[in-house]
Amino acid sequence: MQTVILAGGSGRRVFPLAAVKPKPMFKILGKPLIQRVIETLKEAGLKDFIVVIGSNGKQIKDYLADGKDFGVKIEYALQKKPLGMANALVAAKDLVEDNFFVVNADDVFESSLIKEMLKQFQKGDAEIVLSCKPVKETWKFGIIQIKNNKVTKLVEKPPKGMEPSNLAVIGVYLMTKKIFNYFKKIPVSDHQYEDAIQKFIEDKNMVTAVSYEGFFASYKYPWDLFTINAHLMDTLMKGKLIEDYVEISKNANVEGKVWIRRGTKIFGGAYLKGPCYIGSNSIIGNNALVRDYSSIGDNCVVGFSSEIKNSLIGDNCWFHMNYIGDSIISDNCLFGAGAITANFRFDEKNVKVTVEDEKVDSGTNKLGVIMGDFCKVGINASLLPGVKIGPNSIVGAGVCLQEDLEPNKMIFLDKKCYVKKENKLK
Repeated sequence: MQTVILAGGSGRRVFPLAAVKPKPMFKILGKPLIQRVIETLKEAGLKDFIVVIGSNGKQIKDYLADGKDFGVKIEYALQKKPLGMANALVAAKDLVEDNFFVVNADDVFESSLIKEMLKQFQKGDAEIVLSCKPVKETWKFGIIQIKNNKVTKLVEKPPKGMEPSNLAVIGVYLMTKKIFNYFKKIPVSDHQYEDAIQKFIEDKNMVTAVSYEGFFASYKYPWDLFTINAHLMDTLMKGKLIEDYVEISKNANVEGKVWIRRGTKIFGGAYLKGPCYIGSNSIIGNNALVRDYSSIGDNCVVGFSSEIKNSLIGDNCWFHMNYIGDSIISDNCLFGAGAITANFRFDEKNVKVTVEDEKVDSGTNKLGVIMGDFCKVGINASLLPGVKIGPNSIVGAGVCLQEDLEPNKMIFLDKKCYVKKENKLK
């Protein structure tokens, strides 16, 4: 059976992490999210894929090509504008067969879900099979009602107290080609896809759902990456894994579940406390500390006396005497000596982040900086909790950054803040 993988979104909610590369190309433990989705589908027996890409999808196409390197077959469809899930699926209309799976390119789930949905479909009763799991915050999800093993209602983000159940639809669908006729009946919107399924149900078509108890995480906001990273480290890393050509000083300490890739060097006094991941050809310098679910990319330098805690670091990043806590830093970023990320508010409340001009609760009281590609931070700069820095931007020496910095900007202290006086202390 075919699978349509939706990878055409603009990634506005995860800005600045998808400003330079497509959202599904964010790497965790050395692999882009879309590759992990393909590997999960392949594990469930699916090998025929249609990847729907957007205008920024060249990196995805270049990376995956025709799928042969991954043991699968991949075709591509282009969504010209990011007009929602239904519109993305329409882009693949001429390529799909009568029945097909639909998944998002940056969701993480277990192959058992696909297998259970296939079993349900092969019973021959349903034309659409949904997947669901109980949730507490029903107003954040599409909620379904089930009677006599049939889905009788799907309501997208119902108001509190008006939800038909506590069963949330999660982002794996087994669809019929008939759904395209229903898309035509529903106006384009963010919930056109769900409204079309509801109309399909109202027309007395058979829709069922599989209850899923396994892991599922959707990359909707930047901080969702912490959940995904922790799950992958917990499930994929069973102990110490030191690859070939790794040099570890006898005075370094490597403790717990730690994965160190080829060509990396760990200098004397360094302490790696797992779970953590260090990419290829990187350097962990003297007296550096990497701990608690941190992931360091390829070709990075974590220099003398730096601490990286529960953070996701891209490729080609440099640090020297820095503290990086609960942060997400994209590729090709540089921190000057003494620059730090603050990750905890004085009032100890959850950190709120500006997303599309609205303050959104991150759900955690520990969150540092969210930084785009090709950024630089000067010596002794401080980045306050939850600030976002757009790609190609510079935070000057000594700056205390308290609000988001747009792409391609430089922020420095004004010389007027200095006072020069005669030295009378002689």
